[in-house]
Amino acid sequence: MDKQNYEEEVLKFWGKNKIYEKVREKNKGKKRFYFLQGPPYSNGKIHIGTAWNNCLKDMIIRFFRMNGYDVWDRGGYDTHGLPTENKVQKNLNLKYKEDIEKFGVEKFIKECRKFSEDNAKIMSEDLKKLGVWMDFENAYMTLSNDYIEGEWFFIKKAWEQKRIYRDKKIIHWCANCETGLAKHELEYKNVKDDSIFLRFKVKTNAEKKKNEYLIVWTTTPWTIPFNLAVMVNPDLDYVKIETDDGIYITAKNLANILMTSVFEKKFKIIGEFKGKKLLGLEYEHPFHDELKNIYNELKKKHKNIHTVVLSKQYVDTTAGSGLVHCAPGCGPEDKEVGDEYKLPAFNRINEKGMFEYMNSFNGMTAKRDDNKFIELLDKKGSLMKKVEIEHEYPHCWRCHKPVVFRASEQWFLKIKDLIPKLVKENEKVLWQPKFGKTNYDLWMENLKDNSIVRQRYWGCPFPLWKCDKCNSIEIIGSIEELKQKVKKIPADLHKPFIDEVKWKCKCGGDMVRDSDILDVWIDSGTAGWNCLYYPSKNTYFKLFPADFILEATEQVRLWFSMLNICSMIALNKTSYKAVYMHGMVLDFQGTKMSKSMGNIISPDEVVKKAGVDCFRYYMFGNTAGENFNFNWEELKVKQRNLIILENIFNYLKDMASTYNLKFKNFKNKLGDEEKYMISRLNSTIDKVTKLFLEYRLDETVAEIDNLFLELSRTYIQMVREKISDGDEEDKQIVFDTIYHVLKNVLIMFSTTAPFITEDLWQEFREKFKEKILSVHLNDWPKADKKLIDEKLEKQFSVVKEVIEAGLAERDKVKINTRQPLSLLIYKTTNKENKEAVKNLSEIIKRQVNVKNIKPELIKKESETETTHSVALDVKLTPDLEAEGYSREIARRVQALRKKAGLVKTNTIRCYISSERRISVLLHKYNQIDWLKDRINANEIVFDKFSAKFNDKAKVKDFEVEFGFELE
Repeated sequence: MDKQNYEEEVLKFWGKNKIYEKVREKNKGKKRFYFLQGPPYSNGKIHIGTAWNNCLKDMIIRFFRMNGYDVWDRGGYDTHGLPTENKVQKNLNLKYKEDIEKFGVEKFIKECRKFSEDNAKIMSEDLKKLGVWMDFENAYMTLSNDYIEGEWFFIKKAWEQKRIYRDKKIIHWCANCETGLAKHELEYKNVKDDSIFLRFKVKTNAEKKKNEYLIVWTTTPWTIPFNLAVMVNPDLDYVKIETDDGIYITAKNLANILMTSVFEKKFKIIGEFKGKKLLGLEYEHPFHDELKNIYNELKKKHKNIHTVVLSKQYVDTTAGSGLVHCAPGCGPEDKEVGDEYKLPAFNRINEKGMFEYMNSFNGMTAKRDDNKFIELLDKKGSLMKKVEIEHEYPHCWRCHKPVVFRASEQWFLKIKDLIPKLVKENEKVLWQPKFGKTNYDLWMENLKDNSIVRQRYWGCPFPLWKCDKCNSIEIIGSIEELKQKVKKIPADLHKPFIDEVKWKCKCGGDMVRDSDILDVWIDSGTAGWNCLYYPSKNTYFKLFPADFILEATEQVRLWFSMLNICSMIALNKTSYKAVYMHGMVLDFQGTKMSKSMGNIISPDEVVKKAGVDCFRYYMFGNTAGENFNFNWEELKVKQRNLIILENIFNYLKDMASTYNLKFKNFKNKLGDEEKYMISRLNSTIDKVTKLFLEYRLDETVAEIDNLFLELSRTYIQMVREKISDGDEEDKQIVFDTIYHVLKNVLIMFSTTAPFITEDLWQEFREKFKEKILSVHLNDWPKADKKLIDEKLEKQFSVVKEVIEAGLAERDKVKINTRQPLSLLIYKTTNKENKEAVKNLSEIIKRQVNVKNIKPELIKKESETETTHSVALDVKLTPDLEAEGYSREIARRVQALRKKAGLVKTNTIRCYISSERRISVLLHKYNQIDWLKDRINANEIVFDKFSAKFNDKAKVKDFEVEFGFELE
């Protein structure tokens, strides 16, 4: 195959020969492995995180297939929700809900369906090009009727367990998307906001020279019109402070810093007391004049309006003044305190976040108009100081805009009683990395009931029908159940079609569907059984729960938790047995990628520059659970390693052609180098297999690439003389070793780099008559533990260090390895190291090119320390010098032979013209015969010459001319 286009050629080969289908068929009916695809959102071209995620999934699927498992690999797509609605709205130039209603909900839903289905097809093709083998032809889609039925099944179960209830609560609200958000749908960002210190005038009947004020602090200026109380901590110390313009109340330990650093006022403390003494103290709201009629109506029903209330839990002195603005309609903590003091959840912002029925504030927008509220407070004389702070603020996970709090009546899912069981069941789950378990438990333990419905259009319809006369409620749990209610059901179960389905209540009224749709996290939370076609089909449900899932760390608070909440309610069991988590892909500086910063790297860009295999190979090595700082220079290292893999095969191919070799499966006696390499192969197979079974995916790649790099950089380097100078048996042993190791490397590495391994496998088939059609149809190699020699591997580890140190010593004195030296001295405090050097001294001699090795055991300076050193005798005797000249000349002549296009069997007459000393040394120390044999010359003539093939070079300190004629 053409190396420039081998990925395209491999894709064609897979398609033409139906390799994916053959791989699935091979294990059909064998032990099952249920992989559950976490559905990516169907929004078009995949980004680099989605590519990494799905390639990792492909890796583990390939491993289990090679190990004989019948893998359930159904793809899937998350299709509902606001991201799709927002895209379609943008395409159709629709800004608000009323625009959608005018356009027509039916037409809008059809556009959403088309957008989702078209993008799912694009994504499937993208993933296939990345070598991801999943069942995309039958991918589950959350928009399908059978998937919707699976969600209705869950809602019915929850209803039967009395887990679904309606309540008015303070919830996070996205004004941009016009819908409520659950806790898991929030993303927190560090933002800069204005915090404000306000003064609220204390009401008093007594005549006083100076007004008294409460110093109140808040980070949400827009909520001040909804302020109904001020919270203080009953156990904290508070003080009254006198200044030129009034008397102020604040927490004692904040008084000095506030007055001197923040307000820059001269002051004196005139009173001290506990916070509980302030309970019931009335104050005048700064917007009393603007909202007088509203506040007075509230006061008639709720006597504690605009008074000081107590809270140990939500008031401290880490920031602010020790007096906290309380708006029970604008935050769950405020609501909790408000309930205690019978204060209402006062909040009059609409779905767009705009103030309604609030007199002069009508039309102002929560959060966005913070500065306008600050200006008004300043005009009213209430603003004491504006201070910019940086803090975490919740944003909508869909549109990424800041959210607000809003009091809203919603359908909630009761889960509090399930938390202990979910945490206990998590003990059985294998988490990689381990901290995933801790994060999951912490998230679960702090989880509260969340709304499960949204006031939107494109989603699974909430299957609740309510009588318009008697308010009777029915929950529909399946299509069959719906058919029992009405004669005809719509072909599409989405809004607005499902809203037309009505039937008569026993009282004579009409059963009308609640207009809400389900939260999209119910969509993905029910994937565990929906992926298996359950409950519409029971055929595959025995596979539940999933053996393995894999997603980013953020899914601890999203998909991982929702899967188990849903399955525990519906099926009384958790959804998965093992989890692998990866981090986010960032740029090389660790910055989040974004269009605005111009630092986005697309998978297409990486593939175009480096190829699919290189992308996978590079990304797979990132530590589990950690973010990935993408670095182009690091990617290039993997490119070079892939070239090394290819070069090993080319070397093997050249050996086969040059020496007419075929694999004979180790019928010959192995040397230490072969025993070591075969041991490394089997220990690697054993370790990589264990790593995969423990789902330590990030550690597998390094083990495999270390093996083939060891084959290239250690073994092949060590046996070059055995190939060039050895007999047929030596050559066969080396060939068999390289062949056997490389073949097993290709099989294991195919989980990471499916294209290049397939390409090389096809060359194996062509050159060496391997019978198996595809590398991916191989069984996973089994480690032969009898061939694992841990002691030998440790000894080789020592030997490699000695060789490296010896070569470094040569480099220091500028003596290259073609010049033999007389002695290498190795000193060590470790007996095993000394034994290793002694036992494998011949290898060290060849690699460092020394005649003798002297290992010495020296005394330890401490019990724990192991030290060693390497030294060379660099004195050159005439015989060593002669040998050095012969090696240098041989290398130059061999290069000239290659340039002339000669093969090994071509015999030459060689001519050398140089200083007489070289000729004398070569003859005197018997180097001529060695040189003739090495360059395949029947004669070497030392004289001036004229030859067809010639060259000259500096050999050590002498200029040498050399050439040859063919015999």
